[in-house]
Formats: sequence, structure tokens, C-alpha cells
Amino acid sequence: MWPQGTMAYIPVEVRRTPNIPKRTTTVFVVAVLAIVAVAVLVSLSVYTLPAGVVAVVVDPVSGTISKPVAGPAIGFKAPWAYIIEDTYAIEVIEFVQREKAAGRWTFTAPEVLTKDGVTVTVEMVVRYRIRPERFDELVKKFPQVDYDDKVLVPKARQLIRDVISKVSLDYLIENRDVIAKQIEQQYRESIEKDPAVAGLIDILDVNVLNFILPQQITDAINRKVAAQQDAIRAQFERQRVEELARANYTRAVLAAMAEANATITRARAQAMQIMLVANATKNAIEMIIKATGANATEATRIAELYLYLAGLREVAQTGNVQIVAITGGGGQIVPVIPVR
Repeated sequence: MWPQGTMAYIPVEVRRTPNIPKRTTTVFVVAVLAIVAVAVLVSLSVYTLPAGVVAVVVDPVSGTISKPVAGPAIGFKAPWAYIIEDTYAIEVIEFVQREKAAGRWTFTAPEVLTKDGVTVTVEMVVRYRIRPERFDELVKKFPQVDYDDKVLVPKARQLIRDVISKVSLDYLIENRDVIAKQIEQQYRESIEKDPAVAGLIDILDVNVLNFILPQQITDAINRKVAAQQDAIRAQFERQRVEELARANYTRAVLAAMAEANATITRARAQAMQIMLVANATKNAIEMIIKATGANATEATRIAELYLYLAGLREVAQTGNVQIVAITGGGGQIVPVIPVR
């Protein structure tokens, strides 16, 4: 224990920093700076390109643009040079309704006037791709690679406006496919002939998707179509009723003709039967008169009796009468009693 009021001293060993030569320190610092400089130089000189991307190296010092390099690739450039790149895969430009327009390649569909002053919105899709082997020429004309905003989009809007403004609404409605094909063909030809992009961009497809009319026009068209459909249905129903009436008339006429023919046939048969019966009766009476050798008065009486008996036989054959024969003096009376 130390006496109270005294301070304790603890010995501490202090090692001195080794004496490094100044020259060695300088060399080390230079080496580190050199490594950093090389890393920076490499990062500024080496670039990589993914698949589907083409690039050119622009040297502002020499004022040159390199030949295109298509990815995937690793390239080298001067540290002060920079690259301009773009995709050479298939690109799509869409013209859609205003509420759907968003993003770099989706634009508001052009709203144009027809010849008779009706506003029409035209939705369209353009598929294209650049030619990677000529990308350096495209960069010289469009250093910001904004050829779509400066050429492809405005040319589409102008072409649609020119085509639609020359036709009336009725013609547009009746010839939608014709107008769409006209826009597609003329747009392709205009890009192929434009000196700014001719041979640098290939238009793959141009599809006019829809001609959108104002709501009131659409409602009017729908009403007209509904009225036409109702008229067609009414005409069809009228034709059906007329055909049914003609068929019924034809059946009635045929039935009447058949009944008339049948009646005539039955009448002829009955007439023939009556003639046969009459001839048979005549022959029978003549045979009886001849056999009995009766005179004219007796012959008349015999004929009357024969006819009476023949009629009585026909009545008896119906089964609805009873015949009672009464014999007695003088003559014979044969009463006929109906059976109820």
C-alpha cells in the first residue's frame, strides 16, 4: 500500500516509430497514385455492350466517330472519348388514346378532322429496327438518337392527317380497311424515301388498329345499325308470312282440285252405275214381257210392278225396315214399316 497522499508512478515503455527513409515513402505514394490512375484510365477506356445494343465511339478531340460495335462486346476507347448507343432489336411505337399514352414509345393518338369536319382518333402501331451496321451514319444525323421523335412520330401524325382530311365520315366508315391499308403503305414509303433515315431504319410493320369516332357519332351509327337490323328482320318476317300464305294457298288449291277431281270421278262412277242399272232393268223388263207375251197394257203393268219390287228391294237392303206381306182376295198388298 502506498502512503496516503502520495502519487503512484507506473513505468510505461514507449517504442519509437522506425525511421523509414523518405525515398521509400515517396516511391510508395507514387505507386499508389499510379495504380489509382491506371484504374481510372481503364474505367474510362473500357466499355461493355449487352446483347441487342449497338454503339459508336465519339472522339471530341479528333472529331471522329468510330464504326459501329454491336453487342455483346467489350471495347476500348480513349479516356476522353464517349460512346453513343442504341438498341438494334425490334422497337414498337404505339399511338393510343390520350389516357393510355405513357412512356417513351407510347404516344397520344392523332386526332384529325375528316373532310366534313368530324374528329377522328386514329390508333396505330409501328414496328421498326435500325440497321446496326450503319448506326454511325444515324448518329451523325441524330446525335441525341432522337430520330423517332424527330422523324418517325411526326411523319405518322402528318400522314394520318393528310389521308383522313381528304375523305368524308361516311366514306371512312364504309372503307375502313381501304383507308387503313393506304395509311400503312404510304407511311412505309415515306420513311423509305426520307433522306434523313432512308436506308438507316427498316419499317417492319404498320398496323392501323382503330378509327375512334366521337361518342355521339358512335351512338347515331349504332341506332342506324339497329334500325337497319330491325328493318331486315321485319322484311324477313314479311317474306316468311308471304311464303307461308303462298304455301297455304297452294295447298288449298291442290286440295280443292283433288276434291273436285274426286267428285267428278265419283259422279261419273255413279252415272255409269245408274246407266248400267237402267240398262239392266230395261233388259230385264223386256225379257219378262217377251217371256209372258203380254200386250201393251199388260207390259206397262209388268214394268211398274218390276220397278216397284226393285225399289222395295233397295229399301229392304238398308236394314232399317220390315216388310210384311199380306195375302188375300183380289191382290197383294206389301206394306213397308220403317224401323226406328
